[in-house]
Amino acid sequence: MKLKSRIAVLLTIVMVSAFSFGISSADASAAAVVPVHLKVGKYSILYTQPAPPFIDQARRVQVPLRSIEDLLGGKVKYDAAAKTAEVEWVGHTFRVEIASQTAVIDGKTVQMDTTPVLKNQAMFLPLRFFLDATDVKWRWDQASQQLVLADDRVVKGAPFVAFMGNDVASVRDEHALVIQSYSTEGDDMTITALNVSSHTIPAGKADINILIHYKKGGFAMDPYSRSAIPPLTAVRKGDTVKKKTRGGIDPKVDYVITVGRELN
Repeated sequence: MKLKSRIAVLLTIVMVSAFSFGISSADASAAAVVPVHLKVGKYSILYTQPAPPFIDQARRVQVPLRSIEDLLGGKVKYDAAAKTAEVEWVGHTFRVEIASQTAVIDGKTVQMDTTPVLKNQAMFLPLRFFLDATDVKWRWDQASQQLVLADDRVVKGAPFVAFMGNDVASVRDEHALVIQSYSTEGDDMTITALNVSSHTIPAGKADINILIHYKKGGFAMDPYSRSAIPPLTAVRKGDTVKKKTRGGIDPKVDYVITVGRELN
């Protein structure tokens, strides 16, 4: 095994040992429930520093500027004084300005139906605007209110790479569960998912596995090689399931992603 691979495995084991996972049917109503609005490949995006993706008044999903580089493989530049950003992504160049519907794509001026915004001191961008100018495969899931990017070219970020490099689960259906929302209370995170498969998923086969990525590098997830996670109970078709984990969002975290699937 190469030294870099050994370090990655050891880091995962160390981080997982600090993570205490569990299953709970308890209601997390005491904590704010955050809906999930973005899915990239098989990964639902729960949190993007400094705030999760959200739907604006024009019904567009807004994401932090930095996430286009950190998750989707683009390159970004932000001019705080001018409140403008330049984005290079999948062969196109974009220039946008906070609170302005006017944008530039590949040198051509265009009008958007919404505007970039400043939220928690970070620039957020309407992702649909960028998608419409590219050939990236995507769809809007009305039932779940999620923007789904189904294109391997944009599954590029370090959180995705870390998950793929440490996930040893045998998967029957990568999309059997739709991650609907999450809530945090203290050091606990509760994730809610809907069984959208055509059948009851047997006990131990429904799987929600999160990866927490840290600003300074490193991550926490369960690779299942030395799992400490009790299995989920059976989930009937059309029913929801909750998974409670120890470990959530704090100032050191920049991204939280998860999968919702059925195992073999």
